[in-house]
Amino acid sequence: MTDSAWARTGRFVTWSYGALAIAAGVLVTVVSVGIPPTDPDLAKHYAYIRQVWPELYVSFLLFMAAFVCLIAIAVVLREFFGRGVRTELLYTWFLAAGIVGMLWMLAQVGSAQAVVRDSTGLNAPDLNVLGTSSGIWSGVINWLERGYLIFASLGTYLTGRLVLRQPSLPRGLGWLSIALAVLYWLGLANLVLFDLGVFFSSELGSGLVALGAVLALVWAAWLGWVIGRSGQLIKALQPN
Repeated sequence: MTDSAWARTGRFVTWSYGALAIAAGVLVTVVSVGIPPTDPDLAKHYAYIRQVWPELYVSFLLFMAAFVCLIAIAVVLREFFGRGVRTELLYTWFLAAGIVGMLWMLAQVGSAQAVVRDSTGLNAPDLNVLGTSSGIWSGVINWLERGYLIFASLGTYLTGRLVLRQPSLPRGLGWLSIALAVLYWLGLANLVLFDLGVFFSSELGSGLVALGAVLALVWAAWLGWVIGRSGQLIKALQPN
């Protein structure tokens, strides 16, 4: 990185990404804990969705803001590591992760909004029709989640490799990036198990999500500190 302004921008968007993602994750987790299952009472399930819709809406907006920051991180990291084949791949994968993540959240908010708008006052047959259409949306949402995990895991893995190639950067950050990528891959494997009907995949997925949230927060904080510190060094080396 050759400009201290880039370093300040990188620190800001990286820390913002971590803060927004953890705030959104905590909010959606709190309101989702009490959501009743669709079977056997679909009306009760939709009534609860309507009840917590304002909180869900805010959490989706926070996630979208986090993914905007992730797109900016892609640009900053390309500048931070210098132009080359690896950094162009890094930029592409984080850019794709941010875009797919945005589409993932847009599908989430659109599906939930349709349920809130259309489920009020419906009888049982009409609720079943709405549930069927929501199931189709759920399939799209699940595959967008997989797409995000694929691109985010590739981006964090390559970040780790590039950090480890730089003697001036902390090796711990490199290994943390690789560990986060491995956790994303475990999340993908868990989704495959869920598709296959493995009964413990739901409990395993909850643990992976919690661990991933903690690691991602530490990763964003550490990466932002490293990027910001590089800007301070550049400024100190500039002639008066």
